[in-house]
Amino acid sequence: MNEGLVHDIGGDLGYGPILHDPEEPVFHYEWERRVFGVLFQVLRITAQRPGEMRYAIERLAEDDYFKHGGYFGRWEAVSELLLEEYGYLEKGELDQVLGALEGTGPASRARPIEKKNLNLLPDDVGVKIPGARTVRRELPNLPRFEVGELVLAPETHQKGHTRLPAYVAGKQGRIVAIHPAEVLPDSSAHGLGERPQHVYCVGFDGEVLWGSQSEKSIKIHVDLYENYLSRVKKN
Repeated sequence: MNEGLVHDIGGDLGYGPILHDPEEPVFHYEWERRVFGVLFQVLRITAQRPGEMRYAIERLAEDDYFKHGGYFGRWEAVSELLLEEYGYLEKGELDQVLGALEGTGPASRARPIEKKNLNLLPDDVGVKIPGARTVRRELPNLPRFEVGELVLAPETHQKGHTRLPAYVAGKQGRIVAIHPAEVLPDSSAHGLGERPQHVYCVGFDGEVLWGSQSEKSIKIHVDLYENYLSRVKKN
């Protein structure tokens, strides 16, 4: 639930059904293949902290997020944003060189890029798709909550990156499992340190989340960081 951001980790309503094509290709167009390669080149020299790239995507303009080529369009836009924020591009440089044919997104660009700051970029090299980097950490303190406890997710509107879905805010759930501690993305995405937290799998009844419109007997399990939760006081 990100105040002022276009994206919420829990999704949003009003965008129609999610269509699944079992025969869908990995890349629909050649530009998607190129963007996939460009992204991993950009990540070598920019966003290294857990959550940093996701937070950059959340800060995209609405046109860039929704209207330009799905995931690959967002990855193209976020590559440009990260290159600007890390000083490899001047803000608006690609707009000046290429213009924006439709809307504001880089997926609308058509002409070759003449890079003014090319000397700032590292040599072009083959990059293997990186394996998963662990965000798990060891903590000296024991988890604050226990399996079976009733907890409450805060009803807050956080500015910046968070992994707290809006649909569980202010709702009660019960802890069903405790996971190893992990880096807190809310902190690391902003360059404020790792602040590792214990992580809990919390079960929420569908009727608690969506009222009478929920299907009966539905339970949703959400992994939440310790500082998202408070203990429900017994009457």
